[in-house]
Amino acid sequence: MADRLHTPFTNEHFAAWCLSMIGQPYWFGTTLHKCTESLLIRKGKQYPSHYGSSRMSRYRQDIADKKVCADCMGAAKGYAWSGGGQGVKDAIGTDRNVEKVSGSNGCPDRSSNGMFSYAKSQGCEWGTIDSLPEQVGLAVRFDGHVGYYVGNGEVVEWKGFNYGCVKTQLQSGKWTHWYKLPFIDYGEGAAHVPATEYTLGSRLLKKGIEGSDVKALQELLMQLGYALPGCGADGEFGSETEAAVKAFQKDEGLEVDGKYGEKSHVALMDAISDEEAGTEDNDEEADAPVEPEEPKPLSTTVTITGGSVYVRVGNGTKYRAITTVRAGMTFEHVATARNGWNAIVINGQVAWVSGKYSKLL
Repeated sequence: MADRLHTPFTNEHFAAWCLSMIGQPYWFGTTLHKCTESLLIRKGKQYPSHYGSSRMSRYRQDIADKKVCADCMGAAKGYAWSGGGQGVKDAIGTDRNVEKVSGSNGCPDRSSNGMFSYAKSQGCEWGTIDSLPEQVGLAVRFDGHVGYYVGNGEVVEWKGFNYGCVKTQLQSGKWTHWYKLPFIDYGEGAAHVPATEYTLGSRLLKKGIEGSDVKALQELLMQLGYALPGCGADGEFGSETEAAVKAFQKDEGLEVDGKYGEKSHVALMDAISDEEAGTEDNDEEADAPVEPEEPKPLSTTVTITGGSVYVRVGNGTKYRAITTVRAGMTFEHVATARNGWNAIVINGQVAWVSGKYSKLL
Protein backbone atom coordinates (compact mmCIF):
# COMPACT_ATOMS: atom_id res chain seq x y z
CA MET A 1 0.00 0.00 0.00
CA ALA A 2 1.21 3.51 -0.79
CA ASP A 3 2.52 5.64 2.03
CA ARG A 4 -0.72 6.57 3.77
CA LEU A 5 0.75 9.65 5.43
CA HIS A 6 1.19 11.21 1.99
CA THR A 7 -2.04 9.89 0.45
CA PRO A 8 -5.00 12.31 0.55
CA PHE A 9 -8.16 11.09 2.29
CA THR A 10 -6.38 8.58 4.52
CA ASN A 11 -6.80 9.22 8.24
CA GLU A 12 -3.04 9.66 8.61
CA HIS A 13 -2.94 12.32 5.89
CA PHE A 14 -5.99 14.10 7.30
CA ALA A 15 -4.52 14.23 10.82
CA ALA A 16 -1.17 15.55 9.54
CA TRP A 17 -2.97 18.13 7.44
CA CYS A 18 -4.96 19.30 10.49
CA LEU A 19 -1.73 19.79 12.40
CA SER A 20 -0.35 21.86 9.52
CA MET A 21 -3.32 24.24 9.82
CA ILE A 22 -2.58 25.31 13.41
CA GLY A 23 -2.49 29.10 13.61
CA GLN A 24 -5.05 29.73 10.87
CA PRO A 25 -8.13 31.78 11.88
CA TYR A 26 -11.69 30.80 12.70
CA TRP A 27 -14.36 32.53 10.62
CA PHE A 28 -17.88 31.28 11.24
CA GLY A 29 -19.61 29.80 8.20
CA THR A 30 -16.47 29.27 6.11
CA THR A 31 -14.91 26.15 4.62
CA LEU A 32 -11.23 26.89 3.99
CA HIS A 33 -11.77 30.18 2.21
CA LYS A 34 -9.00 32.65 1.47
CA CYS A 35 -9.56 35.60 3.82
CA THR A 36 -10.73 38.49 1.64
CA GLU A 37 -12.73 41.67 2.03
CA SER A 38 -15.50 40.35 -0.21
CA LEU A 39 -15.77 37.18 1.89
CA LEU A 40 -15.95 39.30 5.05
CA ILE A 41 -18.80 41.36 3.60
CA ARG A 42 -20.74 38.27 2.49
CA LYS A 43 -20.36 36.43 5.76
CA GLY A 44 -21.17 39.58 7.72
CA LYS A 45 -24.51 39.77 5.93
CA GLN A 46 -25.19 36.08 6.46
CA TYR A 47 -24.15 35.89 10.11
CA PRO A 48 -24.12 39.41 11.61
CA SER A 49 -23.82 38.18 15.19
CA HIS A 50 -20.46 36.59 14.36
CA TYR A 51 -19.08 39.55 12.44
CA GLY A 52 -19.60 42.50 14.75
CA SER A 53 -17.63 45.73 14.59
CA SER A 54 -15.45 44.75 17.56
CA ARG A 55 -13.99 41.89 15.50
CA MET A 56 -13.32 43.78 12.29
CA SER A 57 -9.72 44.75 13.03
CA ARG A 58 -8.76 41.10 13.61
CA TYR A 59 -10.61 39.94 10.51
CA ARG A 60 -8.85 42.54 8.41
CA GLN A 61 -5.50 41.52 9.85
CA ASP A 62 -6.27 37.97 8.68
CA ILE A 63 -6.94 39.42 5.24
CA ALA A 64 -3.69 41.39 5.26
CA ASP A 65 -1.79 38.26 6.30
CA LYS A 66 -3.42 36.28 3.45
CA LYS A 67 -4.62 33.53 5.76
CA VAL A 68 -7.11 30.73 5.10
CA CYS A 69 -10.16 30.51 7.36
CA ALA A 70 -12.66 27.87 8.39
CA ASP A 71 -15.00 27.00 11.21
CA CYS A 72 -14.99 23.71 13.11
CA MET A 73 -16.90 21.57 10.60
CA GLY A 74 -15.93 23.74 7.65
CA ALA A 75 -12.32 22.65 7.99
CA ALA A 76 -13.11 18.99 7.30
CA LYS A 77 -15.55 19.90 4.54
CA GLY A 78 -12.97 22.15 2.94
CA TYR A 79 -10.39 19.36 3.15
CA ALA A 80 -12.72 17.03 1.26
CA TRP A 81 -13.95 19.62 -1.23
CA SER A 82 -10.40 20.64 -2.14
CA GLY A 83 -9.48 17.08 -3.04
CA GLY A 84 -7.81 16.25 0.27
CA GLY A 85 -6.48 19.67 1.20
CA GLN A 86 -4.84 20.24 -2.19
CA GLY A 87 -3.56 23.79 -2.56
CA VAL A 88 -4.64 24.93 0.91
CA LYS A 89 -1.17 25.36 2.37
CA ASP A 90 0.02 26.96 -0.89
CA ALA A 91 -2.68 29.64 -0.48
CA ILE A 92 -1.50 30.73 2.98
CA GLY A 93 0.55 33.91 2.78
CA THR A 94 0.30 34.09 -1.02
CA ASP A 95 -2.12 35.46 -3.61
CA ARG A 96 -3.38 31.99 -4.49
CA ASN A 97 -6.96 30.91 -3.79
CA VAL A 98 -8.28 27.57 -2.53
CA GLU A 99 -10.15 25.74 -5.28
CA LYS A 100 -13.05 23.67 -3.97
CA VAL A 101 -16.17 21.94 -5.26
CA SER A 102 -18.86 22.04 -2.59
CA GLY A 103 -20.40 18.67 -1.82
CA SER A 104 -17.71 16.70 -3.65
CA ASN A 105 -15.66 13.66 -2.63
CA GLY A 106 -18.38 12.02 -0.58
CA CYS A 107 -18.69 14.94 1.84
CA PRO A 108 -22.12 16.58 2.08
CA ASP A 109 -22.64 20.15 3.26
CA ARG A 110 -23.71 19.49 6.85
CA SER A 111 -23.33 21.26 10.19
CA SER A 112 -21.26 19.76 12.98
CA ASN A 113 -24.32 18.04 14.45
CA GLY A 114 -25.60 17.16 10.99
CA MET A 115 -22.35 15.48 9.97
CA PHE A 116 -22.47 13.26 13.05
CA SER A 117 -26.01 12.19 12.14
CA TYR A 118 -25.02 11.65 8.52
CA ALA A 119 -21.99 9.53 9.48
CA LYS A 120 -24.17 7.29 11.63
CA SER A 121 -26.72 6.97 8.81
CA GLN A 122 -23.89 5.79 6.54
CA GLY A 123 -22.87 3.08 8.97
CA CYS A 124 -19.67 4.77 10.14
CA GLU A 125 -18.30 3.58 13.47
CA TRP A 126 -18.89 5.81 16.49
CA GLY A 127 -19.00 5.66 20.24
CA THR A 128 -18.87 7.57 23.48
CA ILE A 129 -15.64 9.42 24.18
CA ASP A 130 -14.55 6.95 26.86
CA SER A 131 -14.30 4.31 24.12
CA LEU A 132 -12.16 6.41 21.75
CA PRO A 133 -9.67 4.14 19.96
CA GLU A 134 -6.07 5.25 19.47
CA GLN A 135 -6.58 6.04 15.78
CA VAL A 136 -5.71 9.41 14.29
CA GLY A 137 -8.14 11.33 12.09
CA LEU A 138 -11.27 10.52 14.06
CA ALA A 139 -13.81 13.28 14.67
CA VAL A 140 -14.56 14.08 18.31
CA ARG A 141 -17.58 16.14 19.16
CA PHE A 142 -20.06 17.59 21.57
CA ASP A 143 -23.31 19.35 20.76
CA GLY A 144 -22.57 22.13 18.25
CA HIS A 145 -18.81 21.56 17.91
CA VAL A 146 -16.31 19.13 16.39
CA GLY A 147 -12.56 18.55 16.55
CA TYR A 148 -10.14 16.02 15.09
CA TYR A 149 -8.09 13.53 17.06
CA VAL A 150 -4.38 13.53 16.10
CA GLY A 151 -3.11 10.94 18.58
CA ASN A 152 -1.34 10.94 21.93
CA GLY A 153 -4.35 12.42 23.68
CA GLU A 154 -4.37 15.57 21.49
CA VAL A 155 -7.03 17.21 19.34
CA VAL A 156 -6.82 19.84 16.59
CA GLU A 157 -9.89 22.06 16.58
CA TRP A 158 -11.03 25.30 15.00
CA LYS A 159 -12.09 26.43 18.44
CA GLY A 160 -13.59 29.87 17.86
CA PHE A 161 -12.86 33.46 16.94
CA ASN A 162 -10.58 34.07 19.92
CA TYR A 163 -8.55 30.91 19.33
CA GLY A 164 -8.48 29.96 15.66
CA CYS A 165 -7.08 26.53 14.82
CA VAL A 166 -5.31 25.16 17.90
CA LYS A 167 -4.05 21.89 19.37
CA THR A 168 -5.64 20.99 22.71
CA GLN A 169 -5.63 18.12 25.17
CA LEU A 170 -8.47 15.65 24.69
CA GLN A 171 -9.10 15.38 28.42
CA SER A 172 -9.53 19.15 28.77
CA GLY A 173 -12.37 19.30 26.25
CA LYS A 174 -16.09 18.69 26.64
CA TRP A 175 -16.09 15.89 24.08
CA THR A 176 -18.92 13.37 24.39
CA HIS A 177 -18.54 11.18 21.28
CA TRP A 178 -16.14 10.13 18.55
CA TYR A 179 -16.92 8.96 15.02
CA LYS A 180 -15.35 8.11 11.70
CA LEU A 181 -15.82 10.68 8.98
CA PRO A 182 -17.58 9.10 5.96
CA PHE A 183 -15.13 10.49 3.40
CA ILE A 184 -11.93 9.40 5.19
CA ASP A 185 -10.23 6.02 4.60
CA TYR A 186 -9.33 4.53 7.97
CA GLY A 187 -7.51 1.59 6.44
CA GLU A 188 -10.44 -0.78 6.27
CA GLY A 189 -11.69 0.00 2.78
CA ALA A 190 -14.86 1.57 4.12
CA ALA A 191 -14.44 5.06 2.76
CA HIS A 192 -15.32 5.79 -0.85
CA VAL A 193 -13.78 8.91 -2.30
CA PRO A 194 -15.12 9.79 -5.77
CA ALA A 195 -12.91 11.58 -8.27
CA THR A 196 -12.73 15.33 -7.75
CA GLU A 197 -14.89 17.41 -10.09
CA TYR A 198 -12.84 20.18 -11.73
CA THR A 199 -14.33 23.14 -13.56
CA LEU A 200 -12.84 24.02 -16.91
CA GLY A 201 -10.19 26.71 -16.51
CA SER A 202 -9.37 25.91 -12.88
CA ARG A 203 -6.08 24.13 -13.70
CA LEU A 204 -3.60 23.59 -16.52
CA LEU A 205 -4.64 20.72 -18.78
CA LYS A 206 -2.08 18.74 -20.75
CA LYS A 207 -1.46 15.28 -22.10
CA GLY A 208 -1.99 12.58 -19.46
CA ILE A 209 -4.51 14.49 -17.31
CA GLU A 210 -7.99 13.11 -16.73
CA GLY A 211 -11.11 14.71 -15.28
CA SER A 212 -14.48 16.37 -15.73
CA ASP A 213 -12.77 19.54 -17.00
CA VAL A 214 -11.04 17.56 -19.76
CA LYS A 215 -14.42 16.18 -20.79
CA ALA A 216 -15.86 19.72 -20.87
CA LEU A 217 -12.91 20.89 -23.00
CA GLN A 218 -13.42 18.05 -25.45
CA GLU A 219 -17.14 18.78 -25.75
CA LEU A 220 -16.49 22.46 -26.50
CA LEU A 221 -13.75 21.69 -29.03
CA MET A 222 -16.11 19.38 -30.89
CA GLN A 223 -18.84 22.02 -30.70
CA LEU A 224 -16.49 24.41 -32.48
CA GLY A 225 -15.69 21.85 -35.19
CA TYR A 226 -12.45 20.33 -33.92
CA ALA A 227 -13.03 16.63 -34.48
CA LEU A 228 -12.13 13.96 -31.94
CA PRO A 229 -13.18 10.84 -33.86
CA GLY A 230 -11.17 8.40 -31.81
CA CYS A 231 -11.68 9.44 -28.21
CA GLY A 232 -14.68 11.77 -28.30
CA ALA A 233 -15.40 13.37 -24.93
CA ASP A 234 -13.92 10.63 -22.76
CA GLY A 235 -12.35 12.89 -20.10
CA GLU A 236 -8.81 11.77 -20.95
CA PHE A 237 -6.32 14.26 -22.41
CA GLY A 238 -4.58 12.10 -24.98
CA SER A 239 -2.78 12.66 -28.28
CA GLU A 240 -5.99 13.39 -30.18
CA THR A 241 -7.12 16.04 -27.69
CA GLU A 242 -3.65 17.55 -27.70
CA ALA A 243 -3.78 17.81 -31.50
CA ALA A 244 -7.20 19.49 -31.33
CA VAL A 245 -5.93 22.00 -28.77
CA LYS A 246 -2.93 22.76 -31.00
CA ALA A 247 -5.25 23.32 -33.97
CA PHE A 248 -7.41 25.66 -31.91
CA GLN A 249 -4.36 27.56 -30.65
CA LYS A 250 -3.07 27.97 -34.21
CA ASP A 251 -6.44 29.29 -35.41
CA GLU A 252 -6.54 31.77 -32.51
CA GLY A 253 -2.99 33.01 -32.99
CA LEU A 254 -1.81 31.60 -29.66
CA GLU A 255 1.41 29.82 -28.78
CA VAL A 256 0.96 26.28 -30.10
CA ASP A 257 2.06 24.00 -27.27
CA GLY A 258 -0.95 21.67 -26.91
CA LYS A 259 -1.48 22.73 -23.30
CA TYR A 260 -4.78 24.25 -22.21
CA GLY A 261 -3.91 27.13 -19.91
CA GLU A 262 -5.26 30.57 -19.08
CA LYS A 263 -4.83 32.15 -22.53
CA SER A 264 -6.33 29.16 -24.32
CA HIS A 265 -9.23 29.15 -21.87
CA VAL A 266 -10.04 32.83 -22.46
CA ALA A 267 -9.90 32.28 -26.22
CA LEU A 268 -12.14 29.23 -26.05
CA MET A 269 -14.71 31.00 -23.87
CA ASP A 270 -14.74 33.91 -26.31
CA ALA A 271 -15.23 31.49 -29.19
CA ILE A 272 -18.18 29.72 -27.64
CA SER A 273 -19.70 33.04 -26.58
CA ASP A 274 -19.59 34.05 -30.25
CA GLU A 275 -21.30 30.79 -31.13
CA GLU A 276 -24.03 31.50 -28.53
CA ALA A 277 -24.67 27.78 -28.26
CA GLY A 278 -25.54 26.51 -24.82
CA THR A 279 -28.26 25.21 -22.64
CA GLU A 280 -29.60 28.60 -21.56
CA ASP A 281 -32.49 30.25 -23.37
CA ASN A 282 -31.57 33.50 -25.11
CA ASP A 283 -34.67 35.43 -24.10
CA GLU A 284 -35.13 39.09 -23.30
CA GLU A 285 -35.88 38.49 -19.64
CA ALA A 286 -32.63 36.57 -19.11
CA ASP A 287 -30.62 39.26 -20.90
CA ALA A 288 -32.22 42.22 -19.14
CA PRO A 289 -29.70 44.13 -16.96
CA VAL A 290 -31.11 43.67 -13.48
CA GLU A 291 -29.69 44.30 -10.05
CA PRO A 292 -29.01 41.33 -7.76
CA GLU A 293 -31.06 40.90 -4.65
CA GLU A 294 -29.50 40.75 -1.21
CA PRO A 295 -27.77 37.43 -0.43
CA LYS A 296 -30.12 34.85 1.03
CA PRO A 297 -28.66 33.57 4.34
CA LEU A 298 -30.66 30.32 4.37
CA SER A 299 -29.39 29.21 0.95
CA THR A 300 -25.67 28.60 1.12
CA THR A 301 -25.11 26.44 -1.95
CA VAL A 302 -26.23 26.26 -5.56
CA THR A 303 -26.56 22.88 -7.31
CA ILE A 304 -26.38 22.59 -11.09
CA THR A 305 -29.40 20.74 -12.51
CA GLY A 306 -28.80 21.08 -16.27
CA GLY A 307 -26.58 18.78 -18.29
CA SER A 308 -23.75 21.14 -19.26
CA VAL A 309 -24.28 24.78 -18.31
CA TYR A 310 -22.30 27.91 -19.12
CA VAL A 311 -21.10 30.10 -16.26
CA ARG A 312 -21.09 33.77 -17.25
CA VAL A 313 -19.69 37.07 -16.00
CA GLY A 314 -23.19 38.55 -15.76
CA ASN A 315 -26.76 37.47 -15.11
CA GLY A 316 -27.87 36.81 -18.69
CA THR A 317 -26.87 35.03 -21.88
CA LYS A 318 -25.50 38.20 -23.48
CA TYR A 319 -22.60 38.09 -21.01
CA ARG A 320 -19.35 36.28 -21.78
CA ALA A 321 -19.01 32.66 -20.66
CA ILE A 322 -16.00 31.86 -18.46
CA THR A 323 -16.42 28.10 -18.00
CA THR A 324 -18.93 25.27 -18.03
CA VAL A 325 -20.29 23.18 -15.18
CA ARG A 326 -22.13 19.89 -15.10
CA ALA A 327 -25.24 18.55 -13.39
CA GLY A 328 -24.68 17.68 -9.74
CA MET A 329 -21.84 20.13 -9.10
CA THR A 330 -22.43 22.50 -6.17
CA PHE A 331 -21.02 25.93 -5.41
CA GLU A 332 -21.22 28.61 -2.73
CA HIS A 333 -24.25 30.87 -3.22
CA VAL A 334 -23.65 34.64 -3.20
CA ALA A 335 -26.93 36.18 -4.40
CA THR A 336 -29.89 35.68 -6.71
CA ALA A 337 -30.91 38.26 -9.31
CA ARG A 338 -34.53 39.21 -9.86
CA ASN A 339 -34.51 37.31 -13.16
CA GLY A 340 -33.62 34.11 -11.28
CA TRP A 341 -29.94 33.85 -12.17
CA ASN A 342 -27.72 32.71 -9.29
CA ALA A 343 -24.37 34.23 -8.41
CA ILE A 344 -21.83 31.62 -7.28
CA VAL A 345 -18.20 31.48 -6.23
CA ILE A 346 -16.21 29.52 -8.81
CA ASN A 347 -12.46 29.38 -9.38
CA GLY A 348 -11.96 32.18 -6.88
CA GLN A 349 -14.40 34.64 -8.45
CA VAL A 350 -18.12 35.47 -8.47
CA ALA A 351 -19.98 34.48 -11.65
CA TRP A 352 -23.53 33.64 -12.74
CA VAL A 353 -25.55 30.58 -13.77
CA SER A 354 -29.10 30.51 -15.09
CA GLY A 355 -31.78 29.73 -12.53
CA LYS A 356 -33.37 27.42 -15.08
CA TYR A 357 -30.44 25.07 -14.76
CA SER A 358 -29.54 25.50 -11.08
CA LYS A 359 -31.28 25.46 -7.74
CA LEU A 360 -30.65 26.69 -4.21
CA LEU A 361 -30.05 24.28 -1.34
